[in-house]
Parts: sequence; structure tokens; C-alpha cells
Amino acid sequence: MYKLLLVSDSEEVLSAFNQIGNWELQGFKPPHIRHDYDGMLDSLSKHHADGIAISVSPDVEEAILQYLQKEYPVTSIFKAGKTPEEVLVYLNELKVLLNRLYADFSNDRSPVLQERLAKCRHEFFRNLMNGKVSTPDELFRNMRLLRSRMDADRPCLMIELRTEWAEGNKLEDLWDYGEDQLEKALINSFGGDYNGMHILPTIHPDGRILVLACPVHGIEIPLSADDMTASMTGYIAKAIQHLELYQGLTLHIAGIRVLPALTALCSEIV
Repeated sequence: MYKLLLVSDSEEVLSAFNQIGNWELQGFKPPHIRHDYDGMLDSLSKHHADGIAISVSPDVEEAILQYLQKEYPVTSIFKAGKTPEEVLVYLNELKVLLNRLYADFSNDRSPVLQERLAKCRHEFFRNLMNGKVSTPDELFRNMRLLRSRMDADRPCLMIELRTEWAEGNKLEDLWDYGEDQLEKALINSFGGDYNGMHILPTIHPDGRILVLACPVHGIEIPLSADDMTASMTGYIAKAIQHLELYQGLTLHIAGIRVLPALTALCSEIV
């Protein structure tokens, strides 16, 4: 049974959770319930939590999120529903993810959990770039579940890379290692954090190589869209030179889109 923590001072949310009659049937133990930041600290010091729901004032929520990012960066945060029906929907989303994360490994969980969470996060953002995420609410829910550090409300970049493979030839004719290994090479070369932004290279079923570059939540970037584009262009261009020199793969930047926010990629908005 998965273990939960609800941090809420909302009567509506507390009532919705209290109306869930059989938590074990849903795959969870009844949640520990606290009402504020100090209560959250007390609960986590005494009880393990596989998922945490938060429904408090914005300033308290931000303080809780900052603490969780520092001390519990891989613990999933699920949305706190306001009706029993919503609670069950969000619990099911959490359970699907937890079943993937915790399947078939021992008590030494941390490294494996981090790797599996990163893989799930990568898959989700690939789906987002392919128009498979419908609404901003779906985007925000999944970003919290997957503990993404990207800020979905700020301008970001979508960068397309090209190689001869993307123009009609097969990748295996140009590079010996295949799509998965190419994606790993791109991630190792320039994925991760740079200059206050998180960079996520992805390879798509139609052959596109797309790189998402988005500001990290809580880090101010005093750059205009043009400055941000120039910074990322220079950084990725150097990584491409390294790939060609050491991996024998020729890439070039084919285009850059400045998006007003990650939410612009949701299919019901695009």
C-alpha cells in the first residue's frame, strides 16, 4: 500500500478526502493529514510519504514546494481534488506513476527511483511536444507528479536539430548506435541545466530532433527572448562540434521557436 500526506487547510478538500471510504481498495493507506508548513515537517519527520497533496495559501504552498524540492526531490506531488470524484481521478494518476517507479526493485530505492522518474518525465515532455497533452491543467498536474523543475508559465525555446537522417536517410546508415543511443549522446552532451534553464533533447518517431529549453522554477533569468536564443544557440553549437569531433555525427540547428510558455504546446491551445 502506498502512503500519502495531505497538507490542506481547505474544508472543501478535507471533506472530499474524508469521503473516500476504502483507501485500501484504491491501493493506498489512509493519508496523514496536516494543515500547514509546520505540520508537513512534523509528518515527514515521522512518516514516509509516496505522494503528497497540497492545498493551502499560495505563500505557504511555495514554502512547502521549496522545502520538498530540497529535501524530497523525487516524491510525487499530486493534485488535491475538491470532490471525491476528483480525488479518485488524481489518486489513479498517482498510482499509475508509482506502479512504474516502484516495480521490482529492493529497499535500496533512491538511484533506481531517480532514474525511472527521469525516464517518465522525459516521455511526458516528448508527448507534450507531439501535441499529446491537452490542457494546461493536465500539464501542471503531470509536471508536479513527475517533479519537473521547469517553469511552465515563462517563455521557453523549441530548437530543432537536423542531420542527414532527418532528411530521408536511415539513422543506422549514418551512425552505428541507433536512436536511443543518439538521444543519450545528446543528453550527455548538452542536456540538463545551463544558465538558469533546463535543456531536454528528444528524438521523435517521425525523425525530428527537438530540444526544449525552459527556465527553471525559482531562478530569475535577466534575459530577453533574443538573448536567451543567442545563449542557447551558442551553447548547443559548441556541443554539436563536440559530437562531430568525438562521435562522428554531423548536426546543425535548423530552427528555433520562442514560445510564450510551455502551456502553448498543449493541443487545446495550439
